Parts: sequence; C-alpha cells; structure tokens
Amino acid sequence: MMKRILVILGFLISISCFAQDRIQIDTINNDELVNIFNRIELLREFKTENLMIRLFSYDNESGSAKLNNGEVTQNIYFAVSEYDELPKQSLFRIKDLYSTEIVSIDNSRNDTVLIELTHIKNETKETLELELTINEIKKASR
Repeated sequence: MMKRILVILGFLISISCFAQDRIQIDTINNDELVNIFNRIELLREFKTENLMIRLFSYDNESGSAKLNNGEVTQNIYFAVSEYDELPKQSLFRIKDLYSTEIVSIDNSRNDTVLIELTHIKNETKETLELELTINEIKKASR
C-alpha cells in the first residue's frame, strides 16, 4: 500500500515538474479593439524579397455608401514591414472606398509594389493604380 502511494506521489510530482505553464485566456473589454477585430478583413498578404505586405478592409458604419440599401464603404489599410530583427514598419489608409476589388499586384520588384484596384465612385467603376514602398503609397505614374 505504501509503495503504491509513493509511486502515485512520484508520478504526480514528475507531472507537475514537466507540465507547461498554464495558458492564460483573457476577455478583451476594450470597445475600440473589439470593434476593430470584428470589422476588419484580411484581403491579401504577399511578400517581396525585402517586404511583407498585408492589405486589410475595414467596414465603415452602416449606410456610409449613402445608398438606400444601407451598404457600407471601406477603409483599405496597407501594412508594410521590412524583414529584419527590428523592422521598419508603416501603415497607410485609403478612406471611404465602395465595392473595392483588388485587380492585380505586381511584387516583382524588391522595394516597390504596384497594386491595381477598382472601386465604385458616383455609380462608375474606377481603377486606381498605386505604388507602395515602405515609406509611402501614391498613385502610380504609368
């Protein structure tokens, strides 16, 4: 009987010594963070030799498209990061686009990415060509 108790006690001690730290799970009560994470969508993620780029869409308030059906516009975010131990990072935003679609991404250059997207403005589909680097985003000059 004593031998069994010692074996069980030894087993429990060995388990507690090798057990990983407990996982901590938190409820986030910050309304702004809750809102962001529930309204953001990853559109694309891609890499060049020097950069990691993520495009996110964030829905604006209901009715922001100013149509009778309550549709929304989106803000498009461009998160850009270098590959490094302490990378330079940038975040850019284009506000209030409606019905945005990414047409093409040319990431063949290492430090500059060309992005073509369409959106609807005044009931007309428009094309927007962008040049993205770690330092800026601007309309492409083609």
